[in-house]
Amino acid sequence: MPKKILNQCCVRTYLMHDGKRVNQGSGVIVTHDEKFFVLTAEHCIAGENDEFKDIDPENIIIEYQDDFSAPFQKINVLSVFELDKINDWALLEIEKPNIDCDFMQVKLGDKFVMDEGIYFRGYQSYNDSSPRTWEGSIIDLAQKEFKITIKGTFEQGGELGANLAKGLSGSGVYMIRGNTLYLIGHLKNVIGEIALNNDIMCCKLTNLNEKLNKRDWTDMGSLNELDVWEKTNQKLVTEEDVKGWIEGHDEYFDKLLRKSKTLYPDEKAETVARERILSFLEQEYKNDQIRNVSDLISKYEATSEVFEQAVKSDYTRTVNTRNEAKDLLLKLQTEFSEHIKDLVNDKSNKRNLELAKHKVTWWLMNCSFNFVE
Repeated sequence: MPKKILNQCCVRTYLMHDGKRVNQGSGVIVTHDEKFFVLTAEHCIAGENDEFKDIDPENIIIEYQDDFSAPFQKINVLSVFELDKINDWALLEIEKPNIDCDFMQVKLGDKFVMDEGIYFRGYQSYNDSSPRTWEGSIIDLAQKEFKITIKGTFEQGGELGANLAKGLSGSGVYMIRGNTLYLIGHLKNVIGEIALNNDIMCCKLTNLNEKLNKRDWTDMGSLNELDVWEKTNQKLVTEEDVKGWIEGHDEYFDKLLRKSKTLYPDEKAETVARERILSFLEQEYKNDQIRNVSDLISKYEATSEVFEQAVKSDYTRTVNTRNEAKDLLLKLQTEFSEHIKDLVNDKSNKRNLELAKHKVTWWLMNCSFNFVE
């Protein structure tokens, strides 16, 4: 469903000048306040040197295809709503498109991070009768723009790469998480050295915040968004996974098992240790997934590293009884959970506790947290 909507939002742009079609580009349909717009790059409308900046809306051609081989359908442009040369975006008000698509299903994304996968779809000048969807990832972030690199190539060397990239300016850039589509910006510079390196500069959608402020913006690093996304990417850790991990990390498991025997009778200690490893691996997988879409885990790791020094000096000790060891373990998990509470910002406290248990397990295995009878 997300990729279908992505396809339905893609349009081709042209200008009519002296009876000829010029300045071909791409664009994306967005809706706001019960009106419809096409978002594209400013230079696709005004021209690279502002040669078309006073163009009449009736000479701006917006066309749509039901699929890549279908005939083009014209969408009438009502007005040039606004042009921004500095950030290279243009917003054109259009008639309601005759497209069977719920455009409100597209969320407006903000606060994304590097390395997450992206998609964009547009019309290349050399084959402007059929759109193409590209995949890539974010490699650099700035306040008002970001840079992506594509999978595959525009061809290296000479003018061929730049020619193959031309026409894609204005293409909407999306992220897909689970069944949700997020529009995060559009392509700006797709020619010259940038395109030849398969890297493309993009305009952040948040540059249009004041124009689209009646739409809900999605903080893509927020806990609610991560929870929804995480549920669609769950992985069940099996006993075979635990066994394989122990075989490759026997030194760490031996240290964990030794402390489990301080906490529990021998016949129960190994079961508890293996269960703790299973929980640890599940959280490791979650953390790896979250790391790709949010800076929460990198902040958590930095905070943990500082706190670990206190663990070594304030929690490691000799215990006299099994209950004393259990109380010490619970105390550390509770206090570390409290320590990261504001960072995680989870009102349910569930993720705080999960992350605290995960890190305490690691400290048990690397002996930062150590206790003996």
